[in-house]
Amino acid sequence: MYAVEQIKEYLKPEGWVLLNNFKKEINLIGEQVDDDEIVEGVAILVRGIGGLKQYLGVLTSKRFLTTDKQKKFIGFNFNDIHKFTTNKKITSTEISFAYNTEAISINILSDDLGKRFLKDLQDKLGIISDTPSEKNDTETREIVRVMKTIKMNIEILNGKEQLKQNGSGYKLAQAKPGTVEISVDYHDAETFKLVKWERVENVQKSASSIVGWTVIGSKFGNAGAIAGAMGANIGKDKSVATLFLKRENGEKVPLVIKCDKKDLEKLSLLILAEEEETNQATVTPPPTTSIPTEELIKLKELLDVGILTQEEFDAKKKQLLGI
Repeated sequence: MYAVEQIKEYLKPEGWVLLNNFKKEINLIGEQVDDDEIVEGVAILVRGIGGLKQYLGVLTSKRFLTTDKQKKFIGFNFNDIHKFTTNKKITSTEISFAYNTEAISINILSDDLGKRFLKDLQDKLGIISDTPSEKNDTETREIVRVMKTIKMNIEILNGKEQLKQNGSGYKLAQAKPGTVEISVDYHDAETFKLVKWERVENVQKSASSIVGWTVIGSKFGNAGAIAGAMGANIGKDKSVATLFLKRENGEKVPLVIKCDKKDLEKLSLLILAEEEETNQATVTPPPTTSIPTEELIKLKELLDVGILTQEEFDAKKKQLLGI
């Protein structure tokens, strides 16, 4: 019943009265959420004269879920929604769309929950939220679908203490090139520049790679701790990826995440920051004019704890010294 709890978390800020009024609908819809679906939004829907009757709408990673007039569960797969339009009213926004051969009309209450819900729903359908409904034709939809929001649940093996919020559920999303948003439970998301990401098959190699990415002011663990955490958590059918992120103030935030085949497919769709891509592709580091003492010390530490072999240490040492 994890989905039921997720729905309740979205409604908690609205007060216990609302939670109590929608108790049956929360359970009904929550029970229909598949194990591979993520609850990503909740809204109050209205019907009838003056919009006095309220019911519940839930947005997941795959579907728009709600109930009909007989309070029976209904779900709309995003891929089967067509001809989507919006019509703003005084207290709500009417959405209309074709679903298979049926014409659907639903009113979303225009409170904070509803506004976020509508924007997320339009993102799912590849529609720019401020596009006038009369111009929302097939050609426009094809253009805006080029940059469709990528969303995924992530399991952080190391580095979660660097995030501003504490919690148990972590979501990553990319709505525009070069940046990603990471949210913890139902808290507001934090935006990072996406420098790069790497799939990791060798746990020790990943640990040394992260340590080599100097993290000033970070609480990120040492190489041995990283390798230990990853080695203890990775499963037979799982891979590990490292996300290299930057805050606006330049602070570097590396995160080690567990991922399966679907996660890797989504990661491959992420677009890196153009500045970082250009720098990595075209900029040649200037010749070393002094002995890189700190880097050599770090390499020696990695050799001592067994992260690097003697051959790897010697090769990296020669590279740093320009031999």
